[in-house]
Amino acid sequence: MKTIVAYSEGKQAEMDRPSPVSCDRIPDFPDIPNIIRAWSPLSEHPKWQHVEGTRVSLYAAYYDQRTPQHYVRVLGIFHGRNVSSLEELYCQTRSTREDQESVEVVAAKLLEIWWQDWDQTSNDVDTPLLLSCPLTEPLNEKSAVSIVTEPCDNPTNGFHVTPISAQKYSRKFTVCVKDMNFADDITLSLVEWVETNRLLGAEMIDIYVDSVHKNTETTLLRYQAHGLVRLFQVPIKNTARSLWQRRRDHLVTYNDCLYRNILESKFIIPLDVDEVLVPKTAYTWHGLFQRLPYQGWDPNLHSAVLVRNVFFFNFMQDFYKSKISSDSRSNRTIYMKRDDVRIEDLLNKVASVDSHSFNSNRDYKEQKDCMKSVPVPKLTKNTISSATISPIGYYSKSFMQTKKVLTAFNHYPLASVGATGFTGWAAPFKEVQLNHYKESCNTTMVPECAQYVLRARIDRSAVHLTRRLTRAVFDAMCSQINAR
Repeated sequence: MKTIVAYSEGKQAEMDRPSPVSCDRIPDFPDIPNIIRAWSPLSEHPKWQHVEGTRVSLYAAYYDQRTPQHYVRVLGIFHGRNVSSLEELYCQTRSTREDQESVEVVAAKLLEIWWQDWDQTSNDVDTPLLLSCPLTEPLNEKSAVSIVTEPCDNPTNGFHVTPISAQKYSRKFTVCVKDMNFADDITLSLVEWVETNRLLGAEMIDIYVDSVHKNTETTLLRYQAHGLVRLFQVPIKNTARSLWQRRRDHLVTYNDCLYRNILESKFIIPLDVDEVLVPKTAYTWHGLFQRLPYQGWDPNLHSAVLVRNVFFFNFMQDFYKSKISSDSRSNRTIYMKRDDVRIEDLLNKVASVDSHSFNSNRDYKEQKDCMKSVPVPKLTKNTISSATISPIGYYSKSFMQTKKVLTAFNHYPLASVGATGFTGWAAPFKEVQLNHYKESCNTTMVPECAQYVLRARIDRSAVHLTRRLTRAVFDAMCSQINAR
């Protein structure tokens, strides 16, 4: 891990205080496009804006009031590897009111959202960037920001930024899901994953949608209609781009999710839909965070809680089932009975529901038939994991504190507010783990496959969720029968 150098808020504000540039004339007001980032089946391609005379493209701008020194942050990409080759860029910030004719011009602070050591394969890449525009005064009204190469140039790009009154977080946990791209129907596994995260404590799930099966699309829209997920366009669609370039692209997604939530949610949690953060002593994430301060977690110092990864490969489950079927009859009966009892208990609960909750006897029969078709959740059925636990920093995921994170990576913060270096904290493995469910071990994605498939172990970390999760999946999959 890198050395941590931290500063007090006052010292950091002093270091970042801007020196405005004066202009002999007021630059023209920018032409600001109407940008809609929400996703729908009819969404157009995401809009980017160009900084004339450079290889920089801009995606979105955000007002950041987390520290005494306020900023406008602009998320973009540099078309190339050597970001340091960029000439100085400037921010122009002004009110959108017609009677206001002043413009504040300051030098932009550039921060690469990538570590060069990760990939040296090509110079033909797009590198994610964060441009920070320090403000001399906090914004108190809707404003416009543009990025230019010369302080007083007329801008060729522009974004609206709107200050939000300081308030308490409306949520504690928001999950961020990068660029969903699934040709197959993943409805059942998606429902199980969403319901699992809701049970654990997720209050909102922000999902960035690229291309999904029609049935999956319907499920996402239904969750959105109930206010359980928000759907956004992917910043960069999955065209014929290399694996390492796609990893760079995803950082634009995750940092957009971060800055959307800096005033709304205490934590963001970057996850894929085959990953679940499972508390092992507490029942929920809320309970977990009541315990972590006693283990060394300090929210005033640490930007994130890192959680170690455990792989659950499908072939390991199949091997275990084969082994069970070759064992004694008594052992086989115990194995089969455990899952049958769960389903029967829930069917009995359905049968005991007041008949007035159904529209007709036909609906009642369809409810029971639907229930029988809902399998035992993979999360609680797959209890064989790799015996090799990933070291911290390898395939880990984390709870990121939005007040502390400056730039986010898939697995942990890359940069923190008011500090240089890494300020994450590793959660004890006895408290929480990342359950990572994969069909097989792909050496392209996991170079250490030989190590992870060598030995297996029984892992029942998620079994305590079985009854509540099965009921939740049933409600989500079958309750729509009543809504016709």
